[in-house]
This record gives sequence, structure tokens and C-alpha cells, in this order.
Amino acid sequence: MRGSDSLSDYCDKCGNSVKVHIGDGKGGEAANLCLDCYNRLMAEMTGTDFRDVLPKRLSSKGKDRKTHDFDIELMIFANGKLLTATEIGKTRRKADVHGELDDDLDKMLETLKRRIKKALSVRYIEPSGYFAENKAVGYIEYSIERDRHEIIIDGKPYTWEDLEKNISAYEGWKIKIEFGDVGDELD
Repeated sequence: MRGSDSLSDYCDKCGNSVKVHIGDGKGGEAANLCLDCYNRLMAEMTGTDFRDVLPKRLSSKGKDRKTHDFDIELMIFANGKLLTATEIGKTRRKADVHGELDDDLDKMLETLKRRIKKALSVRYIEPSGYFAENKAVGYIEYSIERDRHEIIIDGKPYTWEDLEKNISAYEGWKIKIEFGDVGDELD
């Protein structure tokens, strides 16, 4: 868990910024690793081919004709791998692709690029603050600075109170709330 004084901010192997803290199963820590060192360890443990050749960033033009930049991260787990794109800047769009350990990273990257383009081509909330087509897709994220959960739609954070105006316009209507696993594409 982050925030503990005992956790290091530097990778035990290379000295880069820590991304993963591995516990020893007894409440202590076994390792503090950057993402690259963690992925090398997991690749070795799972027998997965790991090439550190993925781009660290991708850029794509959005519906607004602006170029949006995304950080790209790969995480290898015991039962699969996850490729995540997180927008850099004021907006915080995310796109994910979950794959099996033997899935081709190049194919996963192409799927991720398509999902980024899709995320940039859709606007769920109009500038007026109302849903564009009676629906919204986003994700839930905890904000440490604000000490609350936020709903990220179109890359912008909203609290439940922020969405109340929008939702109250649909009083008497049916509502569907759907959750998807990391890497699921919801429409």
C-alpha cells in the first residue's frame, strides 16, 4: 500500500521511480520495482516473451482536431497482460487492452490504437453539461488530491453531485448502470 514510510520510491534493481510494491505475504515488503523491472520479473516467472520495444507514448488526433498524447504501459500478470494508454494533460482519457500471456503485443498495440481513436471520436457530455445521446461511458478513479472518487467521462472528472443535474433531467426514465472489467470495451 502506498503512503507507508517503509516503502521506497526507487526501484531496488535500477533506481528508477517505483511503480509496483511487492509484499512478502507477512505484511512486509519483498521488492519495490519500476514497471520495466517488474515486467522482466513477471516474464521470467511466467515464461512470457517480453520485449521492451513498445512505444512509451502515442499521439492521436481527436474529434476536436487537436493532438492528444498518451503514456503507454504494459503490465504482465500471472494470468495475462494489460496494455494501458493514459492521456497526458488536462483530460484523462484511458484505453485498455487485456490479453493472454501468449497474445501478440503488436496486435494488442493495434487494438489499443483503435480504442484510443474511438475514445477521441466520441463526446458523451455536451458543453452544456448534458448527455449527448442519452448515455455516457467512462471510468471511476480515486483522486488523492480531492480525497474522493470521480467519474471520468470524455477525459474530464465529475463527482456524483456534478452529474446530478444531468441525471435529474431524466426523472422517470429507466437507467442502466453497467460495469466492465479492465480492458472491456463498453458502448
